[in-house]
Amino acid sequence: MIAALQCRQRRARGQSAVIVALLLPFLMAFTLLVVEVAERWLEASMVEDALQQATRSAVQTLDYAALAGGREALRSAAECHAVTWERPGPCQEVLAVAHRLFLTNLGGVRGLDEPPEATAARVRWSVLPRGGACTFNEASHAPVSEPTPLICAEVRPRMRGIVGWGVYHPLITAADTLEPVQP
Repeated sequence: MIAALQCRQRRARGQSAVIVALLLPFLMAFTLLVVEVAERWLEASMVEDALQQATRSAVQTLDYAALAGGREALRSAAECHAVTWERPGPCQEVLAVAHRLFLTNLGGVRGLDEPPEATAARVRWSVLPRGGACTFNEASHAPVSEPTPLICAEVRPRMRGIVGWGVYHPLITAADTLEPVQP
């Protein structure tokens, strides 16, 4: 009888090891999935922050002569819609600030699967010195409309997560305007 009890105790210990061995691969896969999703979200947020900082700084490139005359205006008098840094049109002075700051801020971003210069070259900028509406490529992003000077940007960076489960291309958008000057 004592031998039968000892035999049962041995089986009980061995059964838990089998269960752990069977569950461990699923637990590891789930853990890696959580890490990958969290890292992708963080990486996309870092690119979004870099783009928002660039638009925020670029919209503050004021025409100070116009400001002295009581008007708010950007250094660019002409509107530019969906232009890139390589072909800025009449908005070159404003986009120079935005492009330089975006490149600087991308330097610390993890997860880019291409050089920061390649990502920055694909940004589509819209400069509206007298205000207006910016629309983005996807219907899921609502248009932005402001009566004051407005700069909008969108880009699809080529990114790779920490686990390396393929390349992804999130749509990153940003829009900034000047706050109205109250006398």
